[in-house]
Amino acid sequence: MPEFLSIASPSAVAGPALIPRNTARVAISILLTLLDSWAVVAFGGTLCHLSAHQPIWLTGIVLLFVSLFASLGRTWYLALPVRPR
Repeated sequence: MPEFLSIASPSAVAGPALIPRNTARVAISILLTLLDSWAVVAFGGTLCHLSAHQPIWLTGIVLLFVSLFASLGRTWYLALPVRPR
């Protein structure tokens, strides 16, 4: 029977990480949540008032905020340690 070389994943070959992957993901998620909430509080009201009588602008701003929260939700989903596979 021929012998096959085992191919190890890069994470198994590399040394131990200084910061565990999950801790780094949670820290990044917290940072992004703070930045996103600051952006919504700082600019949300102004953008809504500017686009009050312009439906195309309002649609664009709504899509912008929906994508912002969707990306934030995806970041938290990836950061959580327990998720179905």
